[in-house]
Amino acid sequence: MSGSVWSFPAPLISERLLLRGHREEDLDDLVVFHGDEEVTRHTPWPTRTRAQTSEALTHRIGQRTAASTGEAIVVAVQERRSGTVVGEVMLLRQSDDEAVLGYALRRDRWGRGLAAEAARTVLEAGIDAFGLRRITAVVVPANAASISVLGKLGFVEVARSPERVTFAHAVDR
Repeated sequence: MSGSVWSFPAPLISERLLLRGHREEDLDDLVVFHGDEEVTRHTPWPTRTRAQTSEALTHRIGQRTAASTGEAIVVAVQERRSGTVVGEVMLLRQSDDEAVLGYALRRDRWGRGLAAEAARTVLEAGIDAFGLRRITAVVVPANAASISVLGKLGFVEVARSPERVTFAHAVDR
């Protein structure tokens, strides 16, 4: 897998979700959580206007592959039942076998297990498709829900500061 381009071969499907590349028609759904201060206080991006979300979407449409360190794959999290895009999951390439996991979910879908389902689906696909051996995630200490999600996924806390908590998940092979 060394030097390979990371790309999911097809949309990823879980029990309730379809994880796929972003599309222009996702804008209205993305505005719901990109523009929500309650959601963005836990993300590395600021609360966005519709125009800023449109710019972010244009960038995300191009994030379907990660050929080198520092590049990310970002997938839209679409509910299979409603067809609504309710979140995003990112894998940021750190090396040929390491990545950073990130995710965001719109507030009206919190507490339903969708973040864990989406993150688990991307994680398992990344392990299988890219040979990931170590995955990290960073959250703000006040984000108890995300800390719980990471625990359910087998991540363990490896570092803490007042601004961030870092978790890691090592893959046994």
